Amino acid sequence: ADRPLSMIWWDTMLNEWIYWLTTKNPHDLAWILAGLFLIDGPRYAIFTALIVQWDAVKELASLWHAELDNSKSTYCPSVCVLLVGHNESDTIYSTLDSIWGSWPKLEIIVVDDGSTDEMAAQVRFFQRTHAKVLLLSRPERSGKTSGLNWGLHHATADVIVTVDADCRIAPDAIREIVQPLQDPLVGAVSGTVRVWNQDANLLTQIQAYEYRQTILVGRALQSRFHLLGIVSGAFGAFRRDALNQIRGWDVGPGEDGDVVLRLRRSGYAISSAPGAECLTNTPESVKALVRQRRRWDRTVVTFEARKYVSTACFWSRSFRAPDFLHTLERWFFNIFCVFAFWAYSAWLVINHFDELGSLVLLLYVCQLVFELVQYTCLFWFSRSPARDLCLIPIVPLMPLYHMFLKAVDLFALTEEFFFRASGHDDFVPEKVRLATWRW
Repeated sequence: ADRPLSMIWWDTMLNEWIYWLTTKNPHDLAWILAGLFLIDGPRYAIFTALIVQWDAVKELASLWHAELDNSKSTYCPSVCVLLVGHNESDTIYSTLDSIWGSWPKLEIIVVDDGSTDEMAAQVRFFQRTHAKVLLLSRPERSGKTSGLNWGLHHATADVIVTVDADCRIAPDAIREIVQPLQDPLVGAVSGTVRVWNQDANLLTQIQAYEYRQTILVGRALQSRFHLLGIVSGAFGAFRRDALNQIRGWDVGPGEDGDVVLRLRRSGYAISSAPGAECLTNTPESVKALVRQRRRWDRTVVTFEARKYVSTACFWSRSFRAPDFLHTLERWFFNIFCVFAFWAYSAWLVINHFDELGSLVLLLYVCQLVFELVQYTCLFWFSRSPARDLCLIPIVPLMPLYHMFLKAVDLFALTEEFFFRASGHDDFVPEKVRLATWRW
């Protein structure tokens, strides 16, 4: 009698839900839950768990993992760190400070892309006490792609490492990211991006957890199966000869994915370096996050469904099975599954409207279980388990966050398929957009 009404209400609701669950036909439940695999989380959880088990067995049997790490830490090429920024005066000095001196054969090129603040002055101030730092300034903005190509023209090092002008890299990040390039077949390497402004608000904390799963774990697995199709613009390494072979970066939003697809088509493999860490700032408002993800989500249409659709043409003389599998994966998971998920959701509403509340709770619980599996697997790849352990309060929010991202995916794909929205993205200056082919 002394229990609060809220607790009584929760107990009643839980008992009713359990009773409803026991009365459902297992066959019907299986069909309903099958729709979960249209979402990234459940698929990744199962796949990641299998890979972790496989690696654990191999490591326990022969300590292969430790031996491999030791054998790949001796490659020491010359490196040029290339930064392109527009109005980054608040961060450029700390970014340069995190890079300078972190590698023995290092040059730094900063491209000031028409900044109207004190970015160039900050770089010149840094140059006074630090050697081998080149500043290239232009009077008006031409876009990141143009800046990258300008910097590439002045670079002399064997390896080009791109870093965003508002990022900070770990002391051993360059050493880690160049190691896969000792294999002459590897043309580019994706680093691990972590969230610098994690403690700004709840949204940045959610993104911090998301980045650990999608960039640290997800790209490591994609690289292993030769399906990796992007190197983060925030932090990536490229073989300079390979970039020159494909004539540098192409113009448009998503230049980091575009250049990787062209490297793949040229026969290069794309690898990842989970130990190479970079810190970046993420959007702190929902509006900014939606804008960012719309730009990211549209690339599957502009690249795999338009610009590089020929990778699926098996009759072409340039056909390569790894590129075809990458394109097929992108079509299926990033296009088909998005539309299929919302069709599945509409089916649930229409056919199970009377029990929709119980079904939503069931789907949430199942997603949460998969999320916990994926979170547990994260520690196999993590170099800082204590830091990642602090992210566990975010886990219950991730099923809701995934639903939010699915809605953004649907909107982005629709606007790109029907309106070619990427052609209006101000990520690229208007004068450049008007002079560039719209895919």
